[in-house]
Amino acid sequence: MDFEQLQLHNERLQRELVELRKSNEELQVCKQQLDALMDNSPVEVYFKDRQGRYLKVNKKFERIFGIKEEKTSGLLPEDICAPNLADSSRDHDLSVLSSGITERREVAAKIACDDQLHTLLTIKFPVFNQDGEIDGLGAIITDISERKQIAEALRRAQRMDAIGQLSGGIAHDFNNILGIVMGNLELLEPHLENNKNATFYLESALKGAERGAELTRKILSFSRPPGGLVKCICLNDFILGMEAITAKSLPVSTDMETQLNDDLWSVCIDPGELEDAILNLTLNARDALSNGGKVIIRTSNEVIDEIYVRFNPQATEGDFVMLSVSDNGHGMTPDIIKRATEPFFTMKEASNGTGLGLSMVYGFVKRSGGHMKILSKPNAGTEVRLYLPRSDELIECDKTISKNTTIQGGSETILIVDDETGLVEIAVTHLQKLGYTTYTANNSQQAMELLDAHEQIDMLFLDVIMPGDMDGLELATAVRHRRPNLKVLLTSGFTRQVHEAAEWDLDADADFKSKLLGGVLKKPYDKQSLSAAVRRVLDTNPPS
Repeated sequence: MDFEQLQLHNERLQRELVELRKSNEELQVCKQQLDALMDNSPVEVYFKDRQGRYLKVNKKFERIFGIKEEKTSGLLPEDICAPNLADSSRDHDLSVLSSGITERREVAAKIACDDQLHTLLTIKFPVFNQDGEIDGLGAIITDISERKQIAEALRRAQRMDAIGQLSGGIAHDFNNILGIVMGNLELLEPHLENNKNATFYLESALKGAERGAELTRKILSFSRPPGGLVKCICLNDFILGMEAITAKSLPVSTDMETQLNDDLWSVCIDPGELEDAILNLTLNARDALSNGGKVIIRTSNEVIDEIYVRFNPQATEGDFVMLSVSDNGHGMTPDIIKRATEPFFTMKEASNGTGLGLSMVYGFVKRSGGHMKILSKPNAGTEVRLYLPRSDELIECDKTISKNTTIQGGSETILIVDDETGLVEIAVTHLQKLGYTTYTANNSQQAMELLDAHEQIDMLFLDVIMPGDMDGLELATAVRHRRPNLKVLLTSGFTRQVHEAAEWDLDADADFKSKLLGGVLKKPYDKQSLSAAVRRVLDTNPPS
């Protein structure tokens, strides 16, 4: 070979060397990119050979299984994973290697990082060599446990919404039936004063009907949309106003104490939901006291700061009014506290609890923009704290609030409008015994005719839901334009309907309707609640 040929050969080698260096550089860049992609991936990624031995794993894999990449090379799944996960992984490997196609599988397994059960979505795909033969496989594994939990929570929420709608659909008729039963039992009671056995059976029946009414109210609370009938109130006044009811729910062996902050901030909430919440917490405290004890209802102003939020992620910073109900009963374990707000979770016997109480309270607090905290230890009592956002509206607490529960009557004339004849008869009997004159109608048309014929009618007592051209609210609005000074009291047992009726954004009568709906008498009602509601409406000016 002469010099010229050597020179040509050398130039060719130089060009090949440059190309080889360029290829090596490109290969190195590709490797760096692959390493960066794998190590920064939020999911687990690895490659295996045909025998199932690990060739390369990413940082996520290292964190999950607690083993460095350099130690995984050549290991099999059974050397790293729990037996059930290793068996599942090997079966998946063999399927992909034999089929030559990508396969997706879900598997539930414990992993080393927290020893908790996780749901893993595994996508495995074949890796081919330059001859087109399967040389191994790769895997991308995503922990979808949280996604599954969110999806399950959504399904539960949808089921609960369906329950709420279904319950709302039958609540009107069911509450009417309960109202008829309770009303007739109340009317029967004076006739049995001297018959102890009959009185005992009557009281048992009345308690059963009241329990049915309470259960209906709890279930209906799930159908309430956010932002219902909100009012700004002084929480102290509200608690004192309920003191007779809460005390009545406790046995004589249990003491109740109130510790109310004198300068309490005001809150804007749904009073009906707040009443249900306080009653539920009081009843829970009662059930925790086996042989008597003490229940304390406490209020205070609380400023939630960043440090508190750090340890209580459900909270937000700001000014809150805290309502606390505590007892010195048997307390709860940490595991029970975690599940305490789940719908239908209860540690009580089937005859003593539905498992809806605390979940209803939790829902109310969340809808109100606050949060709930449970403090409890076994044999050391329980305290449930509700944090409700402070309102900018200034409301002075009335320290001389009346606690009078005497049934009051009157001499006014009342038109009762309801399509349920049994309830009409009970309302007529109660009101006439209290001194009122009554007229009755089954629908809006009859009501209009009676109003035109009898100018002396002072008040309309209307069911919100009625058949015919107009429901109760529409009838009240129509009458308002003809007789603006006529008083109106609405009643209903259908929670969703009442709350939906409150949404009259562009209605010219919005304020009037909102005030009426804010004072709805809940079905089923007894003589005392009926008399109090009627007297309240008659003694105030009609809504403008």
